[in-house]
Amino acid sequence: MAKKQESDRRRANAGAHWKPVAVVAILLAATQPAHAINRFIQRNLVSSDVEYCPKVMLRPSLLNAWGVAVGPAGPDSHFWVPANLSGASFEFKGDVGGVQLQTDALNKVRVPGPNGAPGTPTGVVYNTSTGFVITQDSANGPITAPAKILFATDNGTISAWTERARGDGGFDRPAAAKVVIGGAGRGSQYFGLAISPVTQRLFVADFGKNPQVRVYDGQFNEITAQMPVRNPFVGPLGPKPGDFVPFNVQVLDDGAMEHLFVMYTRSQEDPAHPGHILPGEEDSASGHGRLVEYDTSGNLVAIWKDRGMLDSPWAVAYAPADFGLGDHALIVGNFGDGTAVAFNTNLKQASYFLQDPFGNAIRIEGLWGMHFGDGVAAGRANELYFGAGPDDETEGVFGKLLPQFPVTTESRAALSDWMAEHQRCTQTIDGQTQQATCAIPCTEAP
Repeated sequence: MAKKQESDRRRANAGAHWKPVAVVAILLAATQPAHAINRFIQRNLVSSDVEYCPKVMLRPSLLNAWGVAVGPAGPDSHFWVPANLSGASFEFKGDVGGVQLQTDALNKVRVPGPNGAPGTPTGVVYNTSTGFVITQDSANGPITAPAKILFATDNGTISAWTERARGDGGFDRPAAAKVVIGGAGRGSQYFGLAISPVTQRLFVADFGKNPQVRVYDGQFNEITAQMPVRNPFVGPLGPKPGDFVPFNVQVLDDGAMEHLFVMYTRSQEDPAHPGHILPGEEDSASGHGRLVEYDTSGNLVAIWKDRGMLDSPWAVAYAPADFGLGDHALIVGNFGDGTAVAFNTNLKQASYFLQDPFGNAIRIEGLWGMHFGDGVAAGRANELYFGAGPDDETEGVFGKLLPQFPVTTESRAALSDWMAEHQRCTQTIDGQTQQATCAIPCTEAP
């Protein structure tokens, strides 16, 4: 996790100075013009502080919103958004079918850390397989079932949670997840996790003392030695400071097969232990990221051509054709500079940054997880929902990017709000001036 001094160092090195200039009104067209296909509106739905202009609710405990997971499409699906500094995951549903984003009886699940301490959750993944069976206590007796949700924490635990449907239409739901894998004793810091439902394998990005992708079977047994996911950027002696190491893992299914993606960031040297990697601390800068595709048996498929556009990438998502990027697009979110990069899946190559209505690259400070809605009960299927930890990961935002075109009632309202909250700026970096977008902080809660 990036610390304040690292964030300050990046800002100082950038030498950025912001100057507001006049805003030119953006007129909405009735049809989608060719030049506007890559135009998206950021809409913050929930935040920990009014400064981030939440449109639906203020949630002060949503501190450093990290991963985002959505279960199978259905009336009981939810967004799962773990908050790293709050030791819990917050659940939301709605923002689709005329239903506003809201909480319900599920609301919050505590995430445990090692030895009974609160967890510091990072990644979250929904399990649709029949593996990863756990037993949890509930008010109506023990529940033994496949885990529905698994959480990673950067203080070294993997935990799981499940539920049981009752005959009256309700659910038995434990208040907390249950630790199923502990790695704090060996210095593990788990920054993300992914499940292959087909092979019933769990992949975990360990950004700790010995950074690597760890692999577990459907009974939570580690099988990394038998099925390693090899890092193509290190030598035979393993990673050293400055090497690219795993930052997150995700399994995506394109409808034909599963793909395991590992997002790599550049590591730092531990100042207290020269020659050793500083656990949990990425070295963010332009070009300090890699995207690598494997199959779910751990075999290397391709190192994608990033064209220097990655900066500590953490999340990936396939874009539906009606999102506004056309067919064959994979979106990669950069934690380092908050941008999102569209990759062409046929060429396995970066194409361009997603842009805001001014035509500038979208920058979401502290960008972590990304997930499209399910189109039924948890968000619209062509809108990209995200978690973020702005202000050096001390605050939290759960929001979305929606296409500006074609024009809809929602996109028209969202653009009006966005225009009231942003202005054109000039940014000067190392003596070069370029157009940018500045936010105008809000002062009122929703």
